[in-house]
Amino acid sequence: MTTGDRIEPGAEPATEERPTVAATRCSEERTVFAEQGNTDAWIATDLTVDLER
Repeated sequence: MTTGDRIEPGAEPATEERPTVAATRCSEERTVFAEQGNTDAWIATDLTVDLER
């Protein structure tokens, strides 16, 4: 399974590791996400939300 794959009810959990992702706030309006070890790609967004635990 990769990030973004659909998980079907009753499906076996994925055995492969998920990537480590760092989130860096560049300004009050912008957050940049980068996968550990992947210097060729990153995602910038103007909207992020905090996850509830």
